[in-house]
Amino acid sequence: MAISLDDLSRKLPIGVQSFEDLRKTGCLYVDKTDYVYYLAHSGTKSYFLARPRRFGANTLRAYFEGREECFAGLKISKYEKEWIKYPIAYFDFVDGDYSKPSMLIDKITYVLYMFEKDNDVKFDEAIFQNLEYVDDENPYAKRLAIRFQYDMRVISEKTGLNTVIIVDEYDNPLITSENLPESKKIYRGFFSVLKAADKYIKFAFITGVTKFAKTSIFSGTNQPNDITDNEKFSAICGITHEELTANFTPEIEKLAKKNNLSFDGCIAELKRWYDCYLFHEGGEKVFNPVSLLRAFDGLDFQNYWYETGNPTILMKRIHSGYYDFRRFVNDVSYPKDGLKTYKDDDLNTDLIPLLYYTGYLTIKSYDASRRLYTLGFPNNEIELSFLNGLADEFYRAPNEVMGFNYGDFLADFYSGDIESLIGRFQALYSTIPYANDDNDKWVERDFQNVIFLVFTICGQFVVSEYHSSKGRADTIVVNDKFVYLFEFKMDQDAQTALDQIDVKDYAGRFKMDGRKLFKVGVNFSSKEKNIVDWKVAE
Repeated sequence: MAISLDDLSRKLPIGVQSFEDLRKTGCLYVDKTDYVYYLAHSGTKSYFLARPRRFGANTLRAYFEGREECFAGLKISKYEKEWIKYPIAYFDFVDGDYSKPSMLIDKITYVLYMFEKDNDVKFDEAIFQNLEYVDDENPYAKRLAIRFQYDMRVISEKTGLNTVIIVDEYDNPLITSENLPESKKIYRGFFSVLKAADKYIKFAFITGVTKFAKTSIFSGTNQPNDITDNEKFSAICGITHEELTANFTPEIEKLAKKNNLSFDGCIAELKRWYDCYLFHEGGEKVFNPVSLLRAFDGLDFQNYWYETGNPTILMKRIHSGYYDFRRFVNDVSYPKDGLKTYKDDDLNTDLIPLLYYTGYLTIKSYDASRRLYTLGFPNNEIELSFLNGLADEFYRAPNEVMGFNYGDFLADFYSGDIESLIGRFQALYSTIPYANDDNDKWVERDFQNVIFLVFTICGQFVVSEYHSSKGRADTIVVNDKFVYLFEFKMDQDAQTALDQIDVKDYAGRFKMDGRKLFKVGVNFSSKEKNIVDWKVAE
């Protein structure tokens, strides 16, 4: 497809982080500035908002910098009459290496240096003389907190203006730290300034994926107002259905034409791939804006979420414990209050809140009488991203290793070549670096999870542990030609597995199906860490 210069008449803000740049270059913008005005004038001084990382929007900084020209013609321009340039301390933790706590100190130091430079403040380090520290305190963080409080006080006394604090993705340095307790200690020391210097703060806004305990940010009487699950702000990030058609009709028409779809058919496909995020049971569903824009730009429905990587904290947590991946692909119930009060405290092994806050689960329904959510994957893109992410994180083999190409697995399923299929599984198992060779539970975890991930990512219809009147089969795989009934055993034998399929009559429901049926008994050795025995019956 040739490049058309006509496309430049409607610029998509892909990769544009600065609100000022977005407006100056004439990019399309879904107007959310009514939220900005509300936040700034509601009377609440500080806020926290947890959203998946691909839902960010950067307009608050431009507003508090008094850049009236950037907001011309937008909703806020009808209400805001005073455009004041406030002193702003902008802590952007989106990018950067924070693996070492010293790097976090360096970043905060740099932000304070620029804050002082922009506001003509000269800090006198003599204030640190005779400063005392307690044991559970990072001395550098305490010095930075005192320095920041001093700067804000001087600016307030000199200009009559209090400081605006914006902390973007505050939790990234904690998620990527190789010494989390020390990084938390730095936060606990530095962000105590939010309480100590409250009288010099005009407004504070903090974003992240999850709330970390023991950081001083989310404790005390004047902690930020958490609007994460506030119905009024359910659509503050993302694009609603109404906003989609109001702002992107030409893009939808082009995408529909390219993919031989009607306008309504194209919207249905966009919903299947990128829609259905719901951040409050009474709120509006929203599209993932980054993936939506990428689909319009490429005129293709693809998995764009996965290209930008999976949250490190999520994969670290899954690595740290025994998790059956099959649990996460079905809708799960979770208490509303459990999501609201969730804080990551290093000991919490429940992945459900973390999956929700990182964008892999969303609200599907709500039982008000029991205050219970049903959570599930929001769309096709996220389900594929999660499964591919797990495969990459846990079972990624070098490309040259035979057996890992999912296309080859798929070919075997469609040709009925079970010998080749088992051979590919054996090659894949041989590449897995087992976390604990002496722990049978971890070995069994990888044994079951590999099979499930391969089947699911191959796009087969997979039913794990299908319940019949006489028992349950481990996995049923169905395509348009074949039905596969798998029974897996560990440290037994393949014949025992095959016999169970017959004894429990797992094949009964498929007797009149018409497709060729394979019964496959598989035995996995915890000692060999691989499939050692299998038998097939038709």
